[in-house]
Amino acid sequence: KNRAHESMKKVKKLAKDYPSSYQHKLLLLEAESAFNAGNKSKASEKYELAVTLSRNNEFVQDQALCCELAGKFYAEHDNKYKASHYYGKAHELYLEWGAKGKADYLRENFPF
Repeated sequence: KNRAHESMKKVKKLAKDYPSSYQHKLLLLEAESAFNAGNKSKASEKYELAVTLSRNNEFVQDQALCCELAGKFYAEHDNKYKASHYYGKAHELYLEWGAKGKADYLRENFPF
């Protein structure tokens, strides 16, 4: 837990100093932390913000990851509509980024 806390502190500093490059990464870490802690509403909010900021700052690979992890979150909370939306978006983004293997993996292993 200390290692995770220290890593989060480093990313918070980077997000403060370089928000367009790191804020979405911090939000994704916060979403995952909230998900693991069972805080569904906070996790949902952070995933949505992470997806939006990574898109706005044109980090296709990070947006793909944010969408994939949001899809996992919604699937585990029985929101099939949102899970399907985010897995589908992640698939599209991985293809756009050139990660065909990852896109194929999502298509073969997750419902969307």
